[in-house]
Amino acid sequence: MQGPLAVKGELPASEPKDLGSLLRAVVGERYVYASGYFHFIQPANTESIACADLLDEGRFNAVIDRYAARFPEGTDRRALVSLWSLYYVSALGMGAAIAWLELRRSLPLALDELTVLIDPSTAAPKGFLLADIGTISDRSGNGIRIHDALSPVIRDHLEPWIHAVAAHSGLGKKVLWTSAAGYIDWMIREIGRLGNKALEIEALPLIEDASWPDGWRNPLYRTLRFEPGPDGSVISQRRVCCLRYAVPGVGGCGQVCPVAEGRCGL
Repeated sequence: MQGPLAVKGELPASEPKDLGSLLRAVVGERYVYASGYFHFIQPANTESIACADLLDEGRFNAVIDRYAARFPEGTDRRALVSLWSLYYVSALGMGAAIAWLELRRSLPLALDELTVLIDPSTAAPKGFLLADIGTISDRSGNGIRIHDALSPVIRDHLEPWIHAVAAHSGLGKKVLWTSAAGYIDWMIREIGRLGNKALEIEALPLIEDASWPDGWRNPLYRTLRFEPGPDGSVISQRRVCCLRYAVPGVGGCGQVCPVAEGRCGL
């Protein structure tokens, strides 16, 4: 694995296998669930597909066909694509956010740099395989703006990927961008909730600004609406439904869903 390390003492003594190994060395067990987001060594019982290959309609539909086989015939294919994509964008977006905010680590996350791992039996995404462990800046971020830090994942990966998936499936791009925004927003606010409000404030422009500093229209903007929670927290609700409630046996996503059907059956 390649990647110069600008700060010593960040890595465990043994070779890191995943993002969780890097996080534990710096923040302990605070984010145990993050181990499944990014892998540096391919886990057993996974298949790998270059993320860029999913731009090909045939390759993408072959994966979705395998995924759809576990659900009843006639299930809305758009809903199945949306559900599959939730696994994909959650690991990608949340992993990128936490790697930068908590570790100041820039990872190779552009579309043509990354490999998605899938379950051989279900074809559901199981995280990503990275080419290397990336590079790190000092704890201040070395003056790098959040937009620049996450540009590889948002502009170089999600933008072309979402365009292609929408074209392959008929699912609206707004649905896919809203899914990405929901997970990135949750990760940012979770970091703040666990004690680092400064990092939350630093990162929220990714969701709250209408455009990036260079004028690029922000596709994450106004995909969510924000309501105060009973405990003073912020409840982030989707403006566009992800349709997961239409997949038999899955159910909706509760209070974050904008339609009544999606708030039932959990």
